Formats: sequence, structure tokens, C-alpha cells
Amino acid sequence: MNHESLYQELTRVFPEQELEKWFGSLSLAVSGTSLEVRFPHRFFAQWFATQVQSRFEQALAATDLTITYHVREDGQDILVRERTPSLSSLPFGREFVFENFLTNQKNYFPLASAQEVAQSADVVYNPFVLCGESGAGKSFLLRAIANAHSERHAEDVFVAGIEEMHGLYASRSDARTHVMGMDFFGLDDVQDIKNYPYLQTELVALFDYFYNKRKQMVFSCCGKIAHYDFLTPKLKSRLEWGLIVALKSPDLDIRTQYTQARCRERHLDLSRERILLLAQRFPDLRNLEGCLLKLWAYRELVQDQIPDDEFENILNYLDDRSTAILTSEHVLTVVCAEFSLSQDQMLSAVRKQELVYARQVAIYLCRTQLGLSFPEIGRILGGRDHSTILYHYKKIKQAQSDDKNLKTLLQSLSEKCLALAESSKTQQ
Repeated sequence: MNHESLYQELTRVFPEQELEKWFGSLSLAVSGTSLEVRFPHRFFAQWFATQVQSRFEQALAATDLTITYHVREDGQDILVRERTPSLSSLPFGREFVFENFLTNQKNYFPLASAQEVAQSADVVYNPFVLCGESGAGKSFLLRAIANAHSERHAEDVFVAGIEEMHGLYASRSDARTHVMGMDFFGLDDVQDIKNYPYLQTELVALFDYFYNKRKQMVFSCCGKIAHYDFLTPKLKSRLEWGLIVALKSPDLDIRTQYTQARCRERHLDLSRERILLLAQRFPDLRNLEGCLLKLWAYRELVQDQIPDDEFENILNYLDDRSTAILTSEHVLTVVCAEFSLSQDQMLSAVRKQELVYARQVAIYLCRTQLGLSFPEIGRILGGRDHSTILYHYKKIKQAQSDDKNLKTLLQSLSEKCLALAESSKTQQ
């Protein structure tokens, strides 16, 4: 098997535009039934493990290749991990299994329901919908169900987020046929469908097909479907047909267990007091994971022992950004108020100098404060092309490095955005 045939296997799972972002950075070598994957550096390996690896192995499962992952450090080739065909048979890897889901009595019913959906010989709860706040474990359970379903029934599963589904439909003319060829359908973060209205009609068609064929469907979403006023009546009614369960956010006990487990995995030696402080400070497991990753990186790159002042600096830096959920709506509201504009003017095609400048500021804040991709920012700002967004971002970034007044303005607007996000959270 050569690089081209490997690439073709990967296109079964990945849209080509996503593959192009990282495939070229890998060094691949096939020898018999072994595939060696080499990463350029450890941080790429870390990103790959969390964002790509499960789907990568899913795409290559049919090849029966033994996959080894390596990274080059200090002139040495280090084996990061190995996946044999028996282990790679799970679409999302051994991490996403029910035994690894930390829970207590508060989430007993959602967990028991998810296990029943995964293990039942018949399709009883269809669709099965997981609701809850961000970081409650919805995506984890969705992948655990898909893993268990694949292992138990030896069938092909399809699991994607709305963004990935949009990428699939943008890159493949046979996207619907491809999805219908699967035996399990999972869709993560349903609330994001408001960014791609055309997918609602498509999802109704897929829903009807899987339902009539008695193939299992699992959805996850933030909040309650009943509150989604952007859903069409057809789609909303279908999502409400089956069993809907609500996951509670992880409490202090669960967050403490999570922190201890992650510290053991990374050989990160933290005192009980620090572990408890982390669990108290970060109610969202994603933010907690981000903090642990930063602490691990400090230990790996700077020094083994983390001084108290550096530990507190890392917590404060991340905590300031996790106390409230900052959105593009907050950014647009603040920028429009600053320049005395309406959002309709901001999103219009008018190219007056003051409008262009305000849009550039909004683009810069969306990129730096939210970390949004340029295509995402383009969609937010009235469907503008990503190359145009990139041009304006670079222009304002370069200008603020030489213009102290602009730099001060951007800092002030950033603080106003965070303050507005915090205010919105308080009012909820």
C-alpha cells in the first residue's frame, strides 16, 4: 500500500479539505502489514491523538495494518503508541468506553440509558438524544455508544459534528449515499446546525431513512431541543420522537477524579491541595483539560517542579477566559456600539471606509478572542469569502503592532467583550 492508496482510504472518513490541513505533515512508511506514522514534534502528536487519531484508525481498520506512532525528539525516534488491528477495530479507540466515563448518582439514568442503546439487540430508543451543558460528557457517551455498537454488531458507524457534516457535503457529491450506507448514525452538537440551514432538510431525509430501516440514531445537543427556535418543525418533531436524557454537569467529586486520572496518565505530580483547587476552579472538563495540558507542557518544557506563582499564573490566565462563554454575538454587539453601527450595516455589502474598519476590528477580535477559523468568521460576517477575512485580519494585526492607539482600542474592546459575556451569563 502506497501513500496514494492510504490517502484514498482516509477519504472514506475525512473530507479532502480537512485532510489537506495535516496529511502532508505526517511521515508515513508502509512495510508489509505495518504502518509507521511519524509526527514532526510532540505537540502535533498530542493534537493528532485528541482530534484525529480515532477517525484515522477507523478509516484504516479494513486494511488490518498494525499502526505505530513515532515522534522525533532530541535526535531520537521515540515510539509514542501502537495500535494493532484488534485495538483499532473500535472506531474511536479504547478511550471512549463506558468504563472510562466518570459519573455518580446524578447521571446514573443517562449512563444506563446509553448502555442500553449500545447493547440492545433491537432498536428500541430511536432517536436517542443526549442533552446537557458544555462539558457534561455528551460527546464522550455518543462515541462510547458508537464504539460499543460497532464492536457488538460488527457494523459501520457514522459519527460527526455539524461542521464535519458540512465539510462532507461540500466535498462529496455522493454524501447522502455515503451516510445512508452506514448502520449507525451519530450527530454531535446539533445546535450548530443553525450555521448551516440547508442541512436541516438533509437531516430530515437521513432521519427518515435510518428510522424506517430501524438503524440506530444518536444525537447530542447543548440545552433543550424544545428551546431551539431555529429548527424547522419537521426536524424538531423528529428529534423529539425518541428518548431524551439530560446529563448533569460534572460535580466537584467527578472533576477531582478526572484530575487525578489525568495526572496519573501524564505523570504529573500535583499535591492534593492543587488537585482540589483545579477541580473547584474549572467546572467545565474541557477547560480543566486545557489547564492540565498547560501545566504538563510547563513541566516538560521549563522545569519539573511548578512554583506556586507560576501555578497561580496559569490558573488565572485560563480562568479569566473560562468564567463566561464569549460568542461572536458579544463581539459584534461591542464593535457595533463602539462605532455607532447597526448589525445590519456591519453585515451588509457596503464598503464605506468606516464600515470596513469596523469589520476589520470585529474580524481581529473573533480570531484572537474566540479562535474561530477564517471561513467561520466569513459566515458570521454575512457570508464573506475566507480569503477576504484573512486579508483584513492580517491588515489589522500589522497595523496594531505600529499603532499604540489601535492596540489600546483592541484591548479595551476585548475587555468589554468579556464583560458582556460575563453579564450575559449572570442574567441567565
